[in-house]
Amino acid sequence: MKILVAGLGLIGASIAKALKKNTHHYVLGWNRTQSVAQKALADGVIDETGSLDTLIPQADITIINFYTDAIVPFVLEHREQFKKGSIVTDSCGIKTKICRALEKEDFDFTYIGAHPMAGREVSGYDASLATLFDNASFICTPTNAPKSKTDTLIELAKEMGFARTVVTTPEHHDEMIAFTSQIAHVLACSYVLSPLAPQHTGFSAGSYRDVSRVARINGEMWSELFIANKEPLIREIDDLVDNLEKFRAAICEEDRETLLKMMSEANRIKEEIG
Repeated sequence: MKILVAGLGLIGASIAKALKKNTHHYVLGWNRTQSVAQKALADGVIDETGSLDTLIPQADITIINFYTDAIVPFVLEHREQFKKGSIVTDSCGIKTKICRALEKEDFDFTYIGAHPMAGREVSGYDASLATLFDNASFICTPTNAPKSKTDTLIELAKEMGFARTVVTTPEHHDEMIAFTSQIAHVLACSYVLSPLAPQHTGFSAGSYRDVSRVARINGEMWSELFIANKEPLIREIDDLVDNLEKFRAAICEEDRETLLKMMSEANRIKEEIG
């Protein structure tokens, strides 16, 4: 197949590299900054680049790797250019806003929301890795897509090296991502905003490193993702604040029994779920 990777930042270029490393598909590549696409071509990360007018009609699968608010406009703008019967997907970390907007449209191609569950604390083409998705999860959120098209996308993910594939609704995806990813970034950012954070050297070990790691964050991208997933994320923040307040009250009241009970329950859950 011919696969177009549109957007060659961390995720897009890693997708292209995984395709080249693990499959025999022909990889087309495009990036708004043309020098990045030319570098990818010179590096052998993609097989061909050029204008969207040239690339889009060739692609059996198009993978869009843009910020949240750019995906729907891109699909609608180029709707007449996508190859008839082809698959159009994206790698965005939220799905409801995108999938529910595009399911209303009558296309000659099939749109399927997707989310390759991997990332790094650094961004851009130069940070991309052919191994980024090894042992990672690939989530599909089809709405009105034929099962055969979803199966094609899942098989491609397996070829690329993803260890697990999940098919779910956009809404369930977003509420789970609010818990497994977004709330962790909110917590890490809140943690390092402490006035004591700059003084951590010499006093910190694994706990500081583990909690603060994802505070290394692309604020432009993640602010879009947080707002686009507002309702599930606010629910997770409310739950977190409620638990923090319970800890605060128990500590304030020197209520060791409640502290032991809460920590024992947290330990039990962590032991059970990993």
